[in-house]
Order: sequence, then C-alpha cells, then structure tokens
Amino acid sequence: MYAARVQFMFKTRCLSPLLVLFLIFCVSATAQQPLTQRQTRHVNKVRKSLAHYDTGTKLDVQLSDGSHHIGTLTETGPVSFVLIDSVSSKSQTVDYLDVKRVKPSGKRQLGMSRSISYPAVDIVLISLALITILVVK
Repeated sequence: MYAARVQFMFKTRCLSPLLVLFLIFCVSATAQQPLTQRQTRHVNKVRKSLAHYDTGTKLDVQLSDGSHHIGTLTETGPVSFVLIDSVSSKSQTVDYLDVKRVKPSGKRQLGMSRSISYPAVDIVLISLALITILVVK
C-alpha cells in the first residue's frame, strides 16, 4: 500500500507542473492574437491624434461605449495611454482600441500653452505701439 501511495504522489507531482505549463501556454497563446487590419488602422489613427498633444494637455476622451474620460495626458505607450483625472487625481490607462474620439479640453490645445492670438489683434497692437513711439519722439 505504501508503494502505491508513493507512486501516486510521484505521478501527481509530475502532472502538476505539466498542467501549469500547459495552462500558461494556452493563456499566452490566446492573449496574443494579432490585430485585424481595421483595428491596426484605428490604433494608428488614435496614436497619430495623440501625437499632436504634449504631455500635460487636458483631454476629453470618448470611448466606444459612450463614456467620457477627462484628464491630463501623462504618457503614451504602444497599446495604451494614461490620463490623470484632475478631480480625483487617479490615473486611468486607456486602450487605443477603446477610444472613439480624442479632443482637447481647455486652452492647452495642440501643444500650445498660451491662448490663440488673432492676426488682426496683433496688427492693431503693433500699430498702437508704433504710433506711441512716433508721438513720443
């Protein structure tokens, strides 16, 4: 009886690591399915739109399920990017495949830290400065 118990324990100990390795292999094989051509185009489109924004830019991100995430862009990666919610200070990792639309929220758009200047306003200000200089002389 003791020999049968030892033989059973030996078989069980050999099967357990093999079973674990088999499960790990199956899970990793299913998790790494390649993206379809449509998904790859979508990921590249989202990456390209995010490339226009500097880190620290406040973004409004609409997801495919209709929800919105508003936060500060902190980093971009190969499959996702990170937003930090300004209210709760929690970081959210957003997958590129889940993104429907990205737009800036606030004044810091397209990497610009100052408000947009209009050419007509610039011309008026320069003209007033020149008139003031001529009057003073």
